[in-house]
Amino acid sequence: RVCGARVKSRVAKRSGSDGAMADDVAAPAPDAEMTDAPAPDGAGGEISTGGDHALNSAPNVGTGDGAATLARAQPAASDATPPKPRVFKIGDKVSALASFDGVHHEATVVDLRRAKGAEGKDEDAIGPADVSYYVRYAGMDKRLDAWVAGVNVDVLDPGMTRNLSDPLLGPGSLASPRKDSVNLGDGAPAEGRKVTRNLKRRYNEINNVAGSIEDLAPIDQKLEKEHDEKTKVKNIGCVEFGRFEVDAWYFSPYPAEYADCAKLYVCEHCLKYMKHEVTLLKHKARCRMTHPPGRMIYRHPRHDEGKPGLAFWEIDGNTHKVYCQNLCLLAKLFLDHKTLYFDVDPFLFYVMTEFDERTNKHAVVGYFSKEKWSNEDYNLACILT
Repeated sequence: RVCGARVKSRVAKRSGSDGAMADDVAAPAPDAEMTDAPAPDGAGGEISTGGDHALNSAPNVGTGDGAATLARAQPAASDATPPKPRVFKIGDKVSALASFDGVHHEATVVDLRRAKGAEGKDEDAIGPADVSYYVRYAGMDKRLDAWVAGVNVDVLDPGMTRNLSDPLLGPGSLASPRKDSVNLGDGAPAEGRKVTRNLKRRYNEINNVAGSIEDLAPIDQKLEKEHDEKTKVKNIGCVEFGRFEVDAWYFSPYPAEYADCAKLYVCEHCLKYMKHEVTLLKHKARCRMTHPPGRMIYRHPRHDEGKPGLAFWEIDGNTHKVYCQNLCLLAKLFLDHKTLYFDVDPFLFYVMTEFDERTNKHAVVGYFSKEKWSNEDYNLACILT
């Protein structure tokens, strides 16, 4: 408790020459204490200096209408967590659960869709369970973009927001504690090594980090933004290819009827693609292709090593157009900036296969392509393993 006489004495000393203390501010009786009971009328006005000074220790102590409680005098807390909205909008910053590590990360909503059964609901009736969000995680490669159920997307905690735009300085990088130095993993000390554009490019190459759009020339920035707009949402979730199931990384321009597939089934011999597993099983029963088209240009048996034999096949895009188009569509799921899909005539494709002695067939494990005639004398166009 603060004695009333002591409070008024402090106010009188602070106001001094300002004359803010009026004669009508009467001191209580010597044996009286400040209590929670209402003060009698005329016992005193609001304690204030009336000038530039403010008494922070005793706000609104006793008024003519009665003493106000502290809860009434103090403002409401402003740090309360905002309520979770029913539906986030495209462009909102959120906290999304990542499937690759089971942890919530800062992300941006790129697209959204309603769940089955929620298409006819009013906007006000839509809840987290009725919508899914396609999110892009801050500071991470585009291949990690994914659809996340609405129940796993929450309001972004301000404490989670971090500057992850620069992989050299962001968490989890090889950057040293100094803000202007970087470790490229080459054994050289990071101290004193400035983050130049050349070092940043080398870091991105070593750590497979996509470069920033701002580092490109203006015309390339425009093309990159157009490319990102067209391919911002993956249309295939994963691919079943032979004995393997692989998560897709990027958008691929498969025909519209195959878009938005959770899983795409691809024959490992002829590369024909299907939407359903039963269709794939029927296709395998009648597929007669045992190796890629074209001619074998290299073979490496590995019986002594206990491994399947390797072979390389040269395929002319003009001669085997459908096979090469299917190969390009499959490769685009894992290559972000591949622009060749259907115009395969000017290219030669070199496909590597493993020989399966049980089925007596060759399965595709990788390929590279090159132009038949290159004005720049390039000998490589795309490569994927």
